[in-house]
Amino acid sequence: MAPRYTNVDEVRRALEREYPPLLRDAGIGGTVLVWFRIDESGVVRDQRVHTGSGHPALDEAALRVALVFSFTPALNRDRAVPVWVSLPITFRAN
Repeated sequence: MAPRYTNVDEVRRALEREYPPLLRDAGIGGTVLVWFRIDESGVVRDQRVHTGSGHPALDEAALRVALVFSFTPALNRDRAVPVWVSLPITFRAN
């Protein structure tokens, strides 16, 4: 069973907090595809940009947001296992 992230509200707050103000104020957003290494207890142990947004500041912000995620453990034959997963992290200018 694939892991699911469990702290939606905390991730939303991190997205707002980590969004680079200069890019937000300029109306620049983007999506960063991030790889997460999740341990047997659902904790993010490593994160890497797989596909960048085209804006290095957004890519760096996405890695900081990635540290906030909490996941349910991945299961293989009912046993918790470490896994790599990818998720898009999107910054939207209002």
